Parts: sequence; structure tokens; C-alpha cells
Amino acid sequence: MSKLDSYHIMIVTKYFTTIEDFVNLEFVCKKYKGNMEKFHFNPIPLNYKTIKYFTNIETLHLWNLEDKNFGNDFFVNIKHPETHKDINTNKNIEIKIDFYRIVVWFNVDYTTVDMNRNKNINFKSVTYTNQDRKRYSDTLPPIVTSLGEWCLYGCSNLSGVTIPTSVTSLGKECFNGCCSLSSITIPSNVVSLGKLCFFSCRKLSSVIIPSSVTSIGDQCFCNCSGLSSLIIPSSVESIGESCFSGCDHLTNVVIPHFINVVIGNRCMFGYETLSSVEIPTSVIVINNKKLNNEYIYTEFDIPPGFTSINGHCFYGCNTLNKGTIPSGVKSLGERCFWECKNLSSVIIPPSVTSIGIACFLWML
Repeated sequence: MSKLDSYHIMIVTKYFTTIEDFVNLEFVCKKYKGNMEKFHFNPIPLNYKTIKYFTNIETLHLWNLEDKNFGNDFFVNIKHPETHKDINTNKNIEIKIDFYRIVVWFNVDYTTVDMNRNKNINFKSVTYTNQDRKRYSDTLPPIVTSLGEWCLYGCSNLSGVTIPTSVTSLGKECFNGCCSLSSITIPSNVVSLGKLCFFSCRKLSSVIIPSSVTSIGDQCFCNCSGLSSLIIPSSVESIGESCFSGCDHLTNVVIPHFINVVIGNRCMFGYETLSSVEIPTSVIVINNKKLNNEYIYTEFDIPPGFTSINGHCFYGCNTLNKGTIPSGVKSLGERCFWECKNLSSVIIPPSVTSIGIACFLWML
């Protein structure tokens, strides 16, 4: 380590996690002595004892609500959504230390930001909550980084919304019941779409899911009857239960061929219009009831790589007449092909050692 010069060792120490690491470095060699004095911000949480090592701090970083803020008061949402208190309530303040700027990394609601607007505080993680929306408006402020649970729940007159590019997640039931919402642009930084996020957005006709998204929650687009097609980006690793259930006009779903994705129960349950679902070889799980009641299917060809087809998978696919099960499959779940009344031919490979109860029942 002593081969690093003093500049590069300072960069390395930004990733230290304890004060002991910083102190021990000072004894490695002469050129590392005084490393802590070079910092103009605190790289780790400090207290009244350890701040004495960092003599030139101008900017204070707070990563957790419990971090010492050295007497710098500001209001935060501590417990109840309607309760904002001074962060130093019931705390023992030895002496106040002033800083040029305070950077807050722990999550706060937008009301907290507004209450501290005229202070030298920079909030890095801001959630626009349902209470914020009621208090301010349906317009999302550019500073927010996430939309909280039920953020715009039940805004039935909302026809369009601009989501700030800083937003990285859309919370549970975020747009649930926004029945007038016709289009939405999901920013390229969003990584997750929460459970029931767009539930019953019946006028939603078009959604572009950005390549940053890794998970789509349970029932995310459930009952979005206006959706006609959807492209799942290669970044997606999981698609939740009943995700597209009740999307009556959805005719085409494309899942990229080179991704590993888990598809949840009842993901596409109940379509009478769906004529095309392309399942790539990289899909690692098709869960219960994924394709059941897909009335338009006439043939299935499961790609190689699967080891099991879970229960109720093709339950009630009335137009299905033939299919091929790949050689790697070892088990067929219960009622897997139940009530596939037109199924006349299924090729089952020798690798299958277990067939569930009523797997092929009521096929006449």
C-alpha cells in the first residue's frame, strides 16, 4: 500500500468504513500522515470525539437519521406521516458546529424538504408520498427520487403525468385507479415498478419500459384493458404474479431471448385476445397459472433449459391442440393441462419422472 502516493491513498480512504482504518493508515508511513486533515467532508459518520481528527471539514454528510449532526437543527418526518419534528428533539447537544453545507442521504418525504427550504441542506433521497400529494398537488417536483406507496392513488381525472428523471422507483399502487391516465413515460433511471403500480389504468394504451428496470411487481399492469402490446426490456429479472392479468386487448408480449427471468403466477391470466407470447430459452421459471385461459393458443413449444412446468400452467387453454415438452423437463405439475379439450398430441420426453395429479384431466 505504501507505493501509493498521498493523493491516491486519499481516494482509497474514501471507502474506509471505520475511524480505526483512518487512524491506522496514518502510521503506515510519513507520506500518509495528515491524510484526515485533507478531507473537506466526512467520509464516515462522526461523533464529537472523532470529528477532531478531521480538522478541515466544511460539508457534513448524514447517512442515517441517528448520525450526529452537531446541533444543526432541521425538521424531519420521524414517525407518523403527519408528524415532523426537530431532528434533535430529546438529544443531548454538547456544542453546535457550523458547516458550509449539510448533505442528507437518508430518505425523507417532500414535506421535509419544503420545511427546510431556506437552510443549507441538500437532500439526496426524497420520496413524494400520498400525503405530499394531498398537501401540495399532483405535479411531481423535480427533486423527488421515488414515488411512494399510493402516491397518486385514485386520481381518476389525471390524464397525464411527468415523472422527474431523478426518480428511480415507483412504489406500490402508485397510479392505482388513475382511470383517465392514457400515456406515461417512465424515466430511464427507474429500476423497479411496484406491486399494483398501474392497476386498473384502463385508458393506458402505451407504456415504454426503460432498460433500467429490473423488476415488475405483482399485478403491476393488471386490468390495464387499453394496453395492446408490450416489450419487456432485457434488464428485467422478474415479472410478478398476475402482472398483465385482465389486459383484455393485449395481443403481443415480447420477452428478450438473452435474459434470465422468473415469471410469476397468473402473469397473463384470462386473455381472450392474446395471440403471441414469445418465451425465450433464458426463462428459468414459468410459475402456476402463467398461461391458463389463453384461449387463442393452438400450439406450444417450450424451449430447452426448463426442468419443471408448474401446476395449472396451461389450464383451460381450449384451443391448444399440440405441443412439445423439451428433454430436460423432469416434472409436470398438477392440472398442468387440465381442460385443454382440444389437445390431441403432447410429446413427453423420457426425462419426465413425475406427472402431477389431474395433469391431463378433462381433455375430452
